[in-house]
Amino acid sequence: MKDIAKELGVNVSTVSRALNGKSGVSDELRKRIVEFAKMKGYSPDLAAVGLKKGKTKIVGVLIPDIANPFFAQILRGMERVFYPVGYHVLLCSTDENMEKEEENLRTLLSQRVEGILAAPTDSGGNRSIYKKIVDMQIPLVFFDRIIPGLQTSYVITDNEGGVSELVHYVYEKGHRTLGVITLRSRSYTGKMRLSGVLKACDELGILIKEEWILDGQSTQEGAYQAAKKLFQFKDRPTTLLVCNNLMMLGVMKAIKELNVKVPEDISIVSFDDSYWNEIFDAPITCVAQEPEQMGLIAATLLLNEIMQNGKTSKTILKAHFIERQSVAKI
Repeated sequence: MKDIAKELGVNVSTVSRALNGKSGVSDELRKRIVEFAKMKGYSPDLAAVGLKKGKTKIVGVLIPDIANPFFAQILRGMERVFYPVGYHVLLCSTDENMEKEEENLRTLLSQRVEGILAAPTDSGGNRSIYKKIVDMQIPLVFFDRIIPGLQTSYVITDNEGGVSELVHYVYEKGHRTLGVITLRSRSYTGKMRLSGVLKACDELGILIKEEWILDGQSTQEGAYQAAKKLFQFKDRPTTLLVCNNLMMLGVMKAIKELNVKVPEDISIVSFDDSYWNEIFDAPITCVAQEPEQMGLIAATLLLNEIMQNGKTSKTILKAHFIERQSVAKI
């Protein structure tokens, strides 16, 4: 501000009032100061401004995997809420690592964020620091995943209902054996989706052997290795359920390498949809979430808590079924 004042021949206090939108500066001079500041690349220190005003207008967002398009779409929904009201997003990726998640949370707290949106890495891990955030009365909203028992707002998908719909569909197609490539077992979504599969199989009398339940580690590479292992079994199921979109890529890589035909050799269904599900041979039947809607709702809930001290809200979205050509009729 001193440099700008010197260049324009005005007082530092005049520059400060102009840049902070305060009175006491003519419109013409304000415009001149603001345009000059932009030309020189001036930008305010948001953290410093926030400390002075008591509000940083910064929110923290924790996602498990920055490479997953699902979370990119969630972020797009959040930005649609935050940008118009002048809030800035500080994004952290945990890489499904609890230690990194804790470090990121402490960083966000040090930056005095006004609220936090998080998809927790583990359904029970880092509970203490999340509880501390709640006790500090910093608005906290979970999305996609939760830590059960914490009194926070959240937006999630009906995971059990979604996989149950897939299991019922393959049953109606005549399938009586099922394999599943699961998410990380300690994640909330991993637990819920596997639980939903097992309940539906038990209800319908579908055989799901223990060796047919393979951990895909929520990653493309993990699912690739799991699928290769499954396809080596002489006794294998007629249908395979893949528990997320990124793992579907790994499964299809294994299928291509091993020259397995879908749905002739094995039928496949997936939780989550992505553009690649439509271009596989055959296109993949799935249940699809609404990630951008999830982001919109989560961001709106957080803003409501920040601005109006809104009460906690629990939102469960329904996944919708999309039939394609990846399941054979037996």
